[in-house]
Amino acid sequence: MPAAHIPATPSPAARRRNWLGLLLVLVLDTAVLLFLIRHILAFQQYPFDADEANHALAAQQMALALGAGDLGEFAHIFAAQNFYPPGLTWLKALLFLLFGGTAVTARLFSAFSLFLTVPVLYAICLEIDEQYGWLSGLIAAALTLTMLSLLVNAALVMLETPGLLISMLALWAYLRALKRPSPARLLFTSLLLTLTILTKYTYGAVTVTAVALTELTLAYRSFPHASRITHHASRTWQRWAWLFGPLALSLLLWLARPGALGGAVDYAQPLAANEAWLSWRGLVYYPLSLARFETPAPLFALINLAGLFWAIANWRIPGIRLLLLYFLGGMALIMFINHPFNPRFIATFVPALHVLTAVMLTQALYHRWPQTPPWQRTAIFLIAGLLLLAGWQSIRVLSDRFRQFGATMEVEYETHPALNDLADWLQNEIPPDARFFLVNPWDQFSGEAMSWRLATTNQTTWTVPYAILSTATPDSLAQFQQTLTASQVAYVVMLEGSPWGAPAWPEYTAVIENGFDEMRRRQFTIPVHGQTPWQIQAIIYEREN
Repeated sequence: MPAAHIPATPSPAARRRNWLGLLLVLVLDTAVLLFLIRHILAFQQYPFDADEANHALAAQQMALALGAGDLGEFAHIFAAQNFYPPGLTWLKALLFLLFGGTAVTARLFSAFSLFLTVPVLYAICLEIDEQYGWLSGLIAAALTLTMLSLLVNAALVMLETPGLLISMLALWAYLRALKRPSPARLLFTSLLLTLTILTKYTYGAVTVTAVALTELTLAYRSFPHASRITHHASRTWQRWAWLFGPLALSLLLWLARPGALGGAVDYAQPLAANEAWLSWRGLVYYPLSLARFETPAPLFALINLAGLFWAIANWRIPGIRLLLLYFLGGMALIMFINHPFNPRFIATFVPALHVLTAVMLTQALYHRWPQTPPWQRTAIFLIAGLLLLAGWQSIRVLSDRFRQFGATMEVEYETHPALNDLADWLQNEIPPDARFFLVNPWDQFSGEAMSWRLATTNQTTWTVPYAILSTATPDSLAQFQQTLTASQVAYVVMLEGSPWGAPAWPEYTAVIENGFDEMRRRQFTIPVHGQTPWQIQAIIYEREN
């Protein structure tokens, strides 16, 4: 299927269609945003688990530093983020400073990131096809706004939607620099690529790779005859200096800090290290996840597959090639290197496939039939029939998806308001300015979550130290004693009955009681979705006078 003609300047009628398309996209986008806000408010009493707290804590600590006018502390917290880089943390910190550091504010940051991403996808479609991009942009927006993984993570304090926003902005800026190159546009693209890497290393690696490979293919295809090699090489190096120079310099400065390179390398390690590089599970997990969670209905996965093959056939179009490389690079990273096995890890890459699919469908609609070979006509009719069936199937699937979204989020939040009772009790029993050590916290009641709570209620910027106990041995007991002593805390909180860590009695208790006296204890019943409630006994020890 040949690519549609791209006029240099859109006609007045095309501009009107572009604005109308954008209006429709914003209406749909706003409806989804309001839907997400309603659920975020409904679950505002659900505290953070370790992941959400991890992505919110540094921003709150930075907001406290800004509020106190301590720019040195702000810079220290900013630079201390190695495993999760601080690309957008500063922006979240400003929002916390303006609107308060609450779970609602933090989760709304993710929701608005998705909201802002959708017009960017629309703009990318216009860059690929200025004549019919309004329709492909509308289709791509609709497909993206029905992705379950994106909707779920837009109601959580996670990196999927902010990462998608900054990645798409970088690709859009690069497409504009491709069509109308200038030092300013190349520099802007370079800065966005840097910000993408500093938002999450995997997102940045995929985005930069897609841009770099696109540049290499363009340089190869446009290389002139030998008589002009020197001139062409000079222009190419000037272009690359603007595009990659600021990026390389920024990364050099960032990774030169103590611990920064180690944090990036640690993040690049496989999350499921016991999985083989090539395994049946690895090969089928994400294609099945894409069909189940990233499309309006499973049959749409076949349409996406047709869009993928169409993009491969039309890879010579720079915009198509860029998004194709981005999608394939992201899928390869997750499927063959990182092995996380969670549908959310491909959420940032699938919208690129939606754009490719949307452009394919749009060009099929505006196809010039007299010039079409018979096999292409057959393919178009098959896709049209499949589209009708998928549309019918999506009515039920999307209805169930949006109707059951509240129940889905109850599971995804993983925590329960009863955990607030445990946190409240600890804060009531321990003085606000006293530091304490947590023993055997778990994902739903973590050191990170307790640190977030203290930052929002007590305005403290210190992080709660903790230990998850292993089976008692002389070495483990000695290590626990060393860790506890180094923490220099005034209190120790033992959580007996937690799902993580070995039981603390009697060996570890003896270590604690060698310097601390038991002060209070209380039993808590923590409901767990689909499981027997946990019985948690919290014991507070106070340092001996």
